Amino acid sequence: MPGSLSQTLDVIVIGPGIGGLVTATQLAAKGAQVLVLERYLIPGGSAGYFERNGYRFDVGASMIFGFGRRGTTNLLTRALEAVNVRLETLPDPVQIHYHLPNQLELKVHRDYKQFINELSAKFPHEREGIRRFYDECWKVFNCLNAMELLSLEEPRYLTRVFFQHPFACLGLVKYLPQNVGDIARQHIKDPELLKFIDIECYCWSVVPAEMTPMINAGMVFSDRHYGGINYPKGGVGQIAQKLVEGLEKAGGHIEYQARVTQILLENGKAVGV
Repeated sequence: MPGSLSQTLDVIVIGPGIGGLVTATQLAAKGAQVLVLERYLIPGGSAGYFERNGYRFDVGASMIFGFGRRGTTNLLTRALEAVNVRLETLPDPVQIHYHLPNQLELKVHRDYKQFINELSAKFPHEREGIRRFYDECWKVFNCLNAMELLSLEEPRYLTRVFFQHPFACLGLVKYLPQNVGDIARQHIKDPELLKFIDIECYCWSVVPAEMTPMINAGMVFSDRHYGGINYPKGGVGQIAQKLVEGLEKAGGHIEYQARVTQILLENGKAVGV
């Protein structure tokens, strides 16, 4: 690391994936001296990219949440704004176009009513159950969207949020022990439609409905219509590039081809690398 930095750093972040870069930029925006170390040539981790013959290809996710302009679930928008950078995005009118067995072809439209109407047209006998199930997802989402979203594992944050938004927190309590399968079966009986709910879960949680927490589904199944799916202009790798730009604007630093081989400890506390 640069000699001038070695005595002044508050934080070293190992690996500039999106999580590492958001951590680094949030700390730098609050005045910390931050250094990020990357063993590769570009940032981004599983949200990076590679180039071949003049074309750029994403290496990870291409369905991106968090770029909305309202509420509290627009986490990427807020992370970028914290370090005074912006990223142009392209709204995706359809999250997923399903082509499933038994000729079930269906689009998950950005427009919620359009999606519900198309799904109900495929399962007209389950119209009311479909509405009630996805309404439950909105109940979860509206509770989450009423509070600042930080770590659900931090007791001080949870205590503060409870006193700031008691009704939203109480609204979430009944869903905490429940999975999507539990809720779906309360409203839906058609086994083919229940399989569709399984696929809906599997596409982003890689487990079926009975293994997907209802809290998570409430967020995803609703935010795709509320904030929408937005693709970064220039590719997913631009998220990391913009976060690096913001990090450096805030006084932070990043070094590439800097492979960390050891974390230095003193009295059980990390003090360097």
